[in-house]
Amino acid sequence: MAGALLPGERAALHERVARALAGTGDQGLAAEVAGHWQAAARPSEELPARIAAAKAAERVFGYAQAAAHWQRAIELVQEQPGAGPAAATSTPQLYMRAIDALAHSGDSRRAGLVAEEAYRRFAGHPDPATAAVVHHRAGYYRTIDQPAAGLALLEEALRLFERGPPCYEHAHALLDYAALFVQYVEERLQVNLTALNRALEIAEAAGATALIPRAVSTIAYQAFMRGQVAEGFAALERGRALARASHDGPALVWLSGNESDALLKLGQFQRAAEVASRGFDAAGQAGLQAWRVASVLAVNAAVPLVALGRTAEAAGLVEPLSTGPPDSHKWLVHVTRAEIDLLRGDMAAAAWRWERIYAFPSVTSRVDFAYEAAPQAVEALLWAGRPGDALDETRRALTLFKAPDLTIVSGRLLTAGMRTCADLAEQARARHDQPGADAAADAAGDLAAWVGQMGGAPFTDHPFVVAIPAERATWDAERTRVAGPSDPDAWAGAAKAWQDLGCPHRAAYAWWRQAQAQLDAGQPVAAAAGPLRVAAAAADGHAPLLDQIHVLADRARIALQAQTAAHPATPASVSAETAAPYGLTGRELAVLRLLAAGRTNAEIGADLYISPKTAGVHVSNILRKLGVSGRVQAAAIAERAGLLHPGQH
Repeated sequence: MAGALLPGERAALHERVARALAGTGDQGLAAEVAGHWQAAARPSEELPARIAAAKAAERVFGYAQAAAHWQRAIELVQEQPGAGPAAATSTPQLYMRAIDALAHSGDSRRAGLVAEEAYRRFAGHPDPATAAVVHHRAGYYRTIDQPAAGLALLEEALRLFERGPPCYEHAHALLDYAALFVQYVEERLQVNLTALNRALEIAEAAGATALIPRAVSTIAYQAFMRGQVAEGFAALERGRALARASHDGPALVWLSGNESDALLKLGQFQRAAEVASRGFDAAGQAGLQAWRVASVLAVNAAVPLVALGRTAEAAGLVEPLSTGPPDSHKWLVHVTRAEIDLLRGDMAAAAWRWERIYAFPSVTSRVDFAYEAAPQAVEALLWAGRPGDALDETRRALTLFKAPDLTIVSGRLLTAGMRTCADLAEQARARHDQPGADAAADAAGDLAAWVGQMGGAPFTDHPFVVAIPAERATWDAERTRVAGPSDPDAWAGAAKAWQDLGCPHRAAYAWWRQAQAQLDAGQPVAAAAGPLRVAAAAADGHAPLLDQIHVLADRARIALQAQTAAHPATPASVSAETAAPYGLTGRELAVLRLLAAGRTNAEIGADLYISPKTAGVHVSNILRKLGVSGRVQAAAIAERAGLLHPGQH
């Protein structure tokens, strides 16, 4: 019926419906009222209705809908230059409301675009407070892609705010500045603590109670970094009490992020996962599940599960948030997903994700990337057999630390870097490449010198970072590998340190290295069997490590599940060894792969912990079974038959 009306009649009908709905006083109908005013082509009436609709949507956590209403209000103001927004709301304030609603809805990219538009229009506003707010929002989002430019805008915002009385926005800007200063600049903690205390002072003076929990939680983090653990948790509890009293959902989410991160560094993995999971659920209840801080909570719930060796559970938390390619806004989720991909043995997926993460220099140049992501990137390169690239990334990431304060969380990066040096040294020695071995030793010396330049902070025990002793033990053990031979006792100590922390994968790596060192030192195979079997059990959920454990077990002829009288080897298990093509045994397959790699009998013997003479006997048997007269022909046949890769036969 309405379709049969003339345009003027339809407009009149929409106007009558809008007035009738508005007359009910039901704020839940504000969006519908605004829609009818728009259909009636009455922008003056639509504008206040849009503002009311945006506020109503925010009250029920409909941030995406609120953002759409705020942006439509901005359009209406632009269409009516002479008519300011209703209810004394200025045009810059409309922009700020739109930006914040977009951020809470998870659309940080669009929030940044709107912030840039506001900056173009109002950066020179005659009111210093308005100009400051515009600089603050534009600076905050600009840091995502242009850190230096963004920080400069934030500093200008703070200068402008100082010209006026204490206000909510000034405290908000100080909090963002303190957080971003740490992420991108990494100066001493005192710089950031000064900004945080000033933010708290202004928030209290301005009655900005909504900001106090966030300020307190950030100050708590500073206390943790100074080793004042009890004080840090007391501050978090104060912030939580304030947030609960004011029913402040975003503040509770923020506090959960800081608390779970603190618990993670304190090695309380189960509690960290529980706190982060509760915070993520709270974010969903507050309509903030797409907010950037909520994604950090998902990571904080997954990372402790990874530490506990519960890879599948961690994947269940992160996979729904990382279905698309990485971006510069929620990169931390994709870092965790890349690590999980690697742990599950999907090296290609992990490499794909890392390649795209590194496509954002503004992310990889942040100091928090150096300790939150670079260690995992280096380890991924090592498992992919690229120690040279791993060393390059270690060196690059270390340059992001400008002062000792944050180096208390650099242990994993340094340990991974020392592992790259050890891998390079072992490879060089296997090739009889003395210059290569010397270069690896020099690189290890450079890493040690860097630790010295930082006053030894990375490996000095700290109340807040309980992994430091285990990282230090692993660093020391890796250094013995650089010099060679590797020290079994050093690895046993590292394994115990990680086991005591409840980190099975890190302990399994150390046990694997211990068994390898024992065999290299000529100790009986029976001595190495114990650590290697424990490593195999602890490495469940870490596919690349488990593969290497099996390779070592095959080389040393160690049964990872010890046979007992009650469970002797069955005929099926015996026949499996002889089921390879050409009648090759499992041991002959291992020799063939080394032969094809150009190893001499002596080198084959060293790799497989057998004598050169025994290796020569295996080579002769292989040539006979393949029906060839030389090693090159044997390698060619093995390649064509697909025998050179473990697991294919």
